[in-house]
Amino acid sequence: MKYIVGVDGGGTKTEAVVCDLNGNVVARKVIGSTNPNDVGNEKMLSSVCGLIESVLPFDCGSMDIGLGISGIFTAGSEDKLLESLKERFRFIDKIKVVSDKDSALSSAYDGDGCIAVIGTGSVCVVRKNGNVRDFGGGGYLIDDALSGFDLGREVLHAVLCADDGIFGKTILTELFNKKTGENIRKHLKYVYLKGKTYVASFAPIVFSALEENDEIAENIMRKSVCGFERLVSAAYSFWGKEQCEMTLFGGLAARFKTIDRFLSEEIKKKVIFKFPEYPIIYGDIKYILSEGKKEFAENFIRSYSKIK
Repeated sequence: MKYIVGVDGGGTKTEAVVCDLNGNVVARKVIGSTNPNDVGNEKMLSSVCGLIESVLPFDCGSMDIGLGISGIFTAGSEDKLLESLKERFRFIDKIKVVSDKDSALSSAYDGDGCIAVIGTGSVCVVRKNGNVRDFGGGGYLIDDALSGFDLGREVLHAVLCADDGIFGKTILTELFNKKTGENIRKHLKYVYLKGKTYVASFAPIVFSALEENDEIAENIMRKSVCGFERLVSAAYSFWGKEQCEMTLFGGLAARFKTIDRFLSEEIKKKVIFKFPEYPIIYGDIKYILSEGKKEFAENFIRSYSKIK
């Protein structure tokens, strides 16, 4: 029997789904990051191939695969991934590799449109008259806009400064100590040992502190949202219309009700933020679908929500 496989590899987690030719999802599995810039090429290749193998039904005779992998083109790993997949799975009929932001854009729009991905990293993407343009997306070492890493790093900085007496008291310290079980000074070695994803794991602390009206947390969010607005403004200018609809993806999108409080009225007049109808992984599958997607999409979203 033939199946369609979608793989969405982000900076924190990687998801695979298998569906039949009618769009009914029959299997789903989630593992950790497969961004080759974080885990290395070899681990990315083995993880993606192993993930696909683990979800394939026993009666799979052929398959099409759509993959959206974070950092795949920055690392120059797309050819190695294609080669590994074709070598491991001799029964692939069609295969397409894109970046995770391409997957999100494909999921949200068939044609022109605007998206923002605010996960471990952040980027705005606009497709206008068939031309695609990124705003941000330079990676955690470069970007300063709203992202899990950005917020997590600011939490660590604030807690360290509070410990040194540079900042005043902040509930961030208490929340940090509760999460890690120790003082920031003792814990610094683990921050550097565990890296980017671990830094991003401290982002939820900001939102908890905001519920307590913590001033330092408010300053952190205000600064991060300001960076996000710069990306959004640049995307809006490129869009070139009076108003812009922007679909939100990524882990922080679930927190957008809080984030919205810090957005300027100017941005709110220019941009309408909305949530996606389909998950990012559907965008990977769309790349390998032929015509007649409506019924497939309806079956996919119905069965995906049940198996999730």
